[in-house]
Amino acid sequence: MNAPDMIQTAPRFDAHGRCLPHDGTQAACHRQTRRYFLPEQPALDYGAIYRRTVAQLGETAGMDAAEFERRARGILAQLADDSVASHILNGPAVPFLLPQASHDDIGEALEHRYLPAVGRGFAEALPEYGFTNHHKAGLAGKLTPAAGARHERLIEAMRRGPVVGVYFPCLLEYSIPAAIEQIATLPESFLLAGGYDSCAAFLAAPDLLLRKNGYPPLLWLSGLDAEKEGCGYHFEAYGYDLTFNRRVHQNMAAEYWASALVVLAE
Repeated sequence: MNAPDMIQTAPRFDAHGRCLPHDGTQAACHRQTRRYFLPEQPALDYGAIYRRTVAQLGETAGMDAAEFERRARGILAQLADDSVASHILNGPAVPFLLPQASHDDIGEALEHRYLPAVGRGFAEALPEYGFTNHHKAGLAGKLTPAAGARHERLIEAMRRGPVVGVYFPCLLEYSIPAAIEQIATLPESFLLAGGYDSCAAFLAAPDLLLRKNGYPPLLWLSGLDAEKEGCGYHFEAYGYDLTFNRRVHQNMAAEYWASALVVLAE
């Protein structure tokens, strides 16, 4: 069976925007959810997203704030016209921007460029709270694109020029292997979020996991394999603060674990 044959034509997202497990999912996931651990839909201020990203990650040659907004809105409009994917828009969506970049080591780039940018952006937007990278053992040499996640497409797009995308934290209550399993049955435009795009999403929406009337999920960097099987890296709220860390998951699912899909502008 080839990839186009695997793509399901029935709606793949529920009324709240959660990605529904496809019928053949073998890895651990919860087919039903009580919607207890949820990310917030941030206010979409395209100008603020652009300014914060450029301030922390540098200029995006050939792309101004208006072009960023045009491309991001184009992604949302394209999804709205897709009968398989349109319900994803019922859940949180975070437009993001990444400058052109080519990195030899994903972990090193995250540790020294992207995670510090998240911290600075968080401090600027939410000065009463804080961001902490609790992983002190270093990331160099520890992260690679996961097979089947399509995440290498984001990395390739960054090499060619600035990247505009939308981040959807819609894989609620999936194990990482189950999140990867969904990709083969989704339209080709969907990727599994990894490191650069997740950091860009938190620059765009520092308050994505800040819930004062409920509890947010932990968000895995599921598009990336860690240095050891059964382990992974993630963003997580601690109170109203934001943290980054590594933990063991043993390929299991948990109610408060989630992953994100990404769609890039063409």
